[in-house]
Amino acid sequence: MELQLGCAKIDISPIKPVPLAGFAARNNEPCSDVHDPIYVRALLFRQPEQDGRHRDALVVSADLIWWGTDRMPDIRRTLEQRYGIPPERMVLNGTHSHSGPQTSFRFHRLLGQADEEYVTFLEERLYEAVERARADLEPIRIATGKGECRIGINRRKAAGRGFKFVGLNPEGPVDHEVNVARFTAETGKTKAVLFHYTCHPVITMDNAVSSEFPGSAMESLERELGEGAVCAFLQGCCGDINIYKALAGPELTDDRGIIRHFGNCLAQSVRDVLEGPMADRKPVRLNGVSDTLKLPLKPLPAMGQLSELADKSEPPYDEWAREMIRSYAARPDRMTLELNRLDIADGLSLLAMNAEVVVEYGLHVKQASNGNVWPVPYSNGMIGYVPTDAQIREGGYEPDTSTYYFHMPSRFAEGIEPLIRGKLDELVAVRRTPERSE
Repeated sequence: MELQLGCAKIDISPIKPVPLAGFAARNNEPCSDVHDPIYVRALLFRQPEQDGRHRDALVVSADLIWWGTDRMPDIRRTLEQRYGIPPERMVLNGTHSHSGPQTSFRFHRLLGQADEEYVTFLEERLYEAVERARADLEPIRIATGKGECRIGINRRKAAGRGFKFVGLNPEGPVDHEVNVARFTAETGKTKAVLFHYTCHPVITMDNAVSSEFPGSAMESLERELGEGAVCAFLQGCCGDINIYKALAGPELTDDRGIIRHFGNCLAQSVRDVLEGPMADRKPVRLNGVSDTLKLPLKPLPAMGQLSELADKSEPPYDEWAREMIRSYAARPDRMTLELNRLDIADGLSLLAMNAEVVVEYGLHVKQASNGNVWPVPYSNGMIGYVPTDAQIREGGYEPDTSTYYFHMPSRFAEGIEPLIRGKLDELVAVRRTPERSE
C-alpha cells in the first residue's frame, strides 16, 4: 500500500508586537522582541486509491501554545472544502510554547489576548503550508523507534494541606520516552522526522517570541539532516510535567542558552534513535476516527457569588466572574473533550485531544496501545486542563486555579477519570475501518 508525503515549513512570527500566551506575569503586554522565529510545519499524507481517487491526512506542528477551539470550526471547514481533508484526519498540534501569540479569543486576558490580525495571518499561513505540502508529495518509507530524554519532572508537590503546581516532585509520575518516526523518500534521503515528547516548554518568561526548547530541537535536527528535511515535534500529555530547569547547571544563567541546552538534549535523544536500529512500518489505510466525551462540572456558581467576586476586583477571579455573569444563562454544565485517532502505519497512530491533559492519561494510552498510539493533546483546540480524580481531590493549579484563566464555568467534578480512561481505551482499540467514502 503506497503512502506519499509532502512537507512544508512556514514562518508564523508576528510582524508587529502582540501579547504572548501563557504567563499571567506578562500582564497582557505586547511582546518586546522576537528571540527566535516561530514556524508552522505541515506533513500532508496522501494515499492513492485503486479508483484513481486519494485519501489525505494532515499533521501540523506549530510553535504555539495551542490552536483556539473557537477558530477550529472555520479551520476544519476550510481544510475540508479547499483540500478535501476531513476533520477526523487532521491533527493540528501546538508545541505548547508559552512564548508565542495567543490563538483563542475565549480566555482570560492574563493568558494573553488574541490579536485578530495575527490570528487571520496565522490561518492564512497554515493554508499556505498545506498548499506547499501538496506540491511536495512523493512516495515514502516509514520507520519508528523509541528513546529516552530525562529533562522533564512532575510539578505537583504537596505543600501543607495543598499542592504547589510549580514544585519539583521526583517521585511523581513522568514520561521520559521519546517517540520517533522517520519518513524516507525513494532516493534514500530523510524527508521528514516526527518526534514526540512530554514536557512543558516554560524555560523563559521573557516577553519575547520564542520557539522554546522544542523549536530549538527541531531547528538543530533540520540543519543536520539538510536537503530540506522537516522535523516536527508533537507535544505529549505534559499538563503536570515541567522542564527540570536545574539540570542545565549553574553555569547557564541566560534563558536563551538554557533553551539551546535542553533543545540539544532532546535533539540528541532523537539523533540516537535515528542512528540506531528502527522498525520498518507498513502504511495502513489512512483512517480517522473522531469522538467526543461530555465531562461533568461541579455545580455552577450562583449569580450572587459571581457578583461578589466581580466587585472585589481581584484577578483572575474578577474578569472570570464578569464573563460568567455575561454568559450566565448559556453556561454549560459539561465540557466537551474532542478526540480523534489518526492511523498512518502499522504501529504508528496519533490520538489527538483538545485539552491540556496530565501525564497519567498519556501513560495510559501508551500502555493500552503497547506504545503504538502517541497521545497528542494541545490539538485541534483547547478547553483547559484535564486532571485526574486524585488531583481534583487534592486541589492546586491544574484542577482549580487554572479554570478561571480558561473561563470554565466551574471546576471538573470528581468521577471524570474513569470516563476518560474508558474513552481512551475505546479509541485505542478501534478497528481500522473507512470512516467515509470519497
